[in-house]
Amino acid sequence: MNAHGMNVAVIFYSLHGDTAALAAAVAQGAEQAGATVRLRQLEGLAPPQDRWSSSERIRATRERLASVPLARHADLFWADAIALGSPARYGAMSAELRRFLDGPGQLAGDLAGKVACVFCSPSPIQGAQRAALHAMITSLLRHGVIVQAPARAQMDPAETTSAAARRGPPGGLDLALARALGRRLALLEDRIHG
Repeated sequence: MNAHGMNVAVIFYSLHGDTAALAAAVAQGAEQAGATVRLRQLEGLAPPQDRWSSSERIRATRERLASVPLARHADLFWADAIALGSPARYGAMSAELRRFLDGPGQLAGDLAGKVACVFCSPSPIQGAQRAALHAMITSLLRHGVIVQAPARAQMDPAETTSAAARRGPPGGLDLALARALGRRLALLEDRIHG
């Protein structure tokens, strides 16, 4: 089954680069399923120069992501399916993603019937990833989106990966799982609306 003719928007916020790497893998998976993909990043809420000056890793991430366009609500309307990514901020989605979904210029049900999935980068805090994924799902449900549930490995990474793999990038990012998520999203949308 191929998801030809289907549009997928992969929208993410990434400060240190982990969520960006997952987003690229999700986009790759959707493309492998035959979808047309828009990979978009969310703009940070803090002035960039403040954060850039504090960390070499943040500066390097900003440079790597310079060519990735900023997300707009038009990307959500264009898409048949949506993948949203965020760091697991102490069990919450990033403020940047929260503002995009629920802030000024609210979407007010304009996403009803679209298919979506969520993903987030690993967190050293037990349960933070699960809580962040739940927060993103709850936000999407309020917009009438049909949500593809995350795989168990996304919800409970501590139970499905070794301690060495959870220590951080690059070993802590399961890019194969992210690619599979993108493929599943594209194929689910095709089954529902195709």
